[in-house]
Amino acid sequence: MDKIKKFLDSHFISEIFGVNSKIYLKSLEYLKEQAEKLKAYEINFREWKNFYTNIYGYEINSDLFFKHTYFILLLELLIYFKLSNHKNFNITGDYEEYLKINLKQLKILDFSYFSWIKFNKDLFTEINKIIRDMKFAKEELFSNIYQEIILPDIRHKIGEFYTPSTLVKKMIDNIYSMGSRILDPSCGSGNFLINLVIKILDSSESEQKKSKALANIYGFDINPLAIVVTKSNIFLLLLEYFNIKNHITPRINIFLIDSLFPEIYNKETSINIKNLYHSFDIIIGNPPWLTYKDLPIKDYQNRIRELSQNLGIKPPSQYITHIELAAIFFYATPLNFLKKNGYVFFVMPKSVLNGDHCNKFRAFSIFSNNLEIWDFPNNYFFNVNHICLKAEYIGKNNNISIKERYPIKAKLFNNKLELKKETYYSSLKIEKNGSKLLLPKQQLEIFNIREKSPYKDKFFQGATIVPRTLIFFKKKEKKGDSIIISTDPDVLSRAKKKWAFQFRDREIEQWFKFKTFLNLDLIPFFIKRKRNIFLPVNEKYELDFDFLQNYPKALNFYKEMNKIYQQNKKKTSDINTLFENINYWNKLQKQINNKSFIAVYNASGSTLKAAVIDNKKQQVIVGSENYYYSTDSENEAYYLSAFLNDPNLSKKIKLIKSSRHIHKRPFLFPIPLYDEFNPLHKQLAKTGKKCELVVYDLFMNNPKITSDKVKMFLHQKLNKIQNITEQIFSE
Repeated sequence: MDKIKKFLDSHFISEIFGVNSKIYLKSLEYLKEQAEKLKAYEINFREWKNFYTNIYGYEINSDLFFKHTYFILLLELLIYFKLSNHKNFNITGDYEEYLKINLKQLKILDFSYFSWIKFNKDLFTEINKIIRDMKFAKEELFSNIYQEIILPDIRHKIGEFYTPSTLVKKMIDNIYSMGSRILDPSCGSGNFLINLVIKILDSSESEQKKSKALANIYGFDINPLAIVVTKSNIFLLLLEYFNIKNHITPRINIFLIDSLFPEIYNKETSINIKNLYHSFDIIIGNPPWLTYKDLPIKDYQNRIRELSQNLGIKPPSQYITHIELAAIFFYATPLNFLKKNGYVFFVMPKSVLNGDHCNKFRAFSIFSNNLEIWDFPNNYFFNVNHICLKAEYIGKNNNISIKERYPIKAKLFNNKLELKKETYYSSLKIEKNGSKLLLPKQQLEIFNIREKSPYKDKFFQGATIVPRTLIFFKKKEKKGDSIIISTDPDVLSRAKKKWAFQFRDREIEQWFKFKTFLNLDLIPFFIKRKRNIFLPVNEKYELDFDFLQNYPKALNFYKEMNKIYQQNKKKTSDINTLFENINYWNKLQKQINNKSFIAVYNASGSTLKAAVIDNKKQQVIVGSENYYYSTDSENEAYYLSAFLNDPNLSKKIKLIKSSRHIHKRPFLFPIPLYDEFNPLHKQLAKTGKKCELVVYDLFMNNPKITSDKVKMFLHQKLNKIQNITEQIFSE
């Protein structure tokens, strides 16, 4: 294999040293054995744990520490081998020399809690045998193995998504000029910085100009492992071009700094962070894709909330939990670090263009009217809808009005990053402090949206009936006025590890059995399955312990489930009881006033699906996965169901919804209030009822029928609905 493989590149490193390799398995076994013998292990593990708990926000274990240590040892050994083969650096290359050498003077491996051990001689020899005479590829070497070892669920908890090099290069080519002072404020494993280094090293400029340009590249991150990975990769690249013995390698400016609150880390760095304020020409990167509710530390949440207020982009209170960290980075880092007329260029979730929580963000108050959007309509690079956004920073005190920033230039790319179209994006409505949805101007003209529907304020999101494993149940048997219940196995199979709790054969009084349904139970015009849930409430949907005293079985069950909730809830949550969680924002108790019929539709998903619940037969609690409107008019309910199942409405909403979320987007279109004297309205309601009967028959023949199959069978009726809704819109 050694003879065939000429270059040590990212794929080869992952193959030989990744989590499925023999070397990885042997190394982990060796580290665990040594941990039981060495006092240094416990000291360094505690230091590492204290630091990383603040990043991940939950209890982390020794397994992750061993993975981190392995990764650092591997980087150290690769640097050692590279130096030993370097013609200007004198290392004999044997194991004894490896044990003695200290690479700290290189200021790369500068986090002490990873230095408690070195590879043993067997591992050293095995690795040496594989790579000793290989050449290092001039590329980003560690992206694959970094993603493997730092498990995806952990990286995503801190909002870290790997940016494909093709997109990185395209962004760099668009914005970077040789010698520009440039910062990646959340560099991760260093994709942007490494591609910048390669671009500079491969240029035809003199060595002096290259050195100066390299010294103007900076990266910050809050993860020490990311810092070491990036520094190591850059150092290995520099060894291909510079003579380390004569100490002319450019400095590597990668620092452990939180770009949003840089003063916190000032003591941890070898620089005075204030000297970097307002010094950069360009800020580029892919900031964390996290929302406020995902942040693991309560104190950090509070600081982000305060920062969003200071930046002027804090959303209304109902959207606070949706504050986008990427949006905060887009404003905060230019204010701290950019020169006037410098540029910020980020990969970002598309929700910054179309989310209600980002209305103030879209004022672009500290930027010129020289904005640019890169759009990728089919999620080419990430599973989340995304864009690239570029803006020229001009500061807080400027005389540009919001309207002057619109329309915004936009480029649409295909999956090969070929420019397919240039257009302009504008807003549904430009307000004093922000704007509604950003869309291509042509789409705004096609939609011809005159006004929002009066139903917008009449539909409500359902209650947060979670954690489901504590509430959803399967009824085993009836026992007098009580029932014997166990955890719903379907809910358990879908539960996150943290909430994978199972109860068996508990007894509760019949009074406390309610019905609900999930998004996956809803198909067009029909709810396939209604599920049992336990709610500890009186006839007014209140938690009343005096009332519960009369029902000791339900009271005991609630106390048990509440204790589990309190033990496992997020530390950042201020919701202290299970019932408070279920009734968050009073969304459960509000449903006590529901009328005879309920029209429901899904809060998220790729297409709309709606149905009608006959609430006279069985009171159903609507969960937060769905929106609902209750009425005593059966015809109004079916009129709405038909409208919300209109395929044309789904197509329009796809263009304007925030990521997978639909929320109240249907009512940005002027769906009129039901008028019993309007023949088109009555015809639409009648068609909605007929569709429900057809879908009911389909379900009885095939209980597993999908929404797509339903639409296929209803093709003609859906066309009829589309024709009627078009006529209603044109009235």
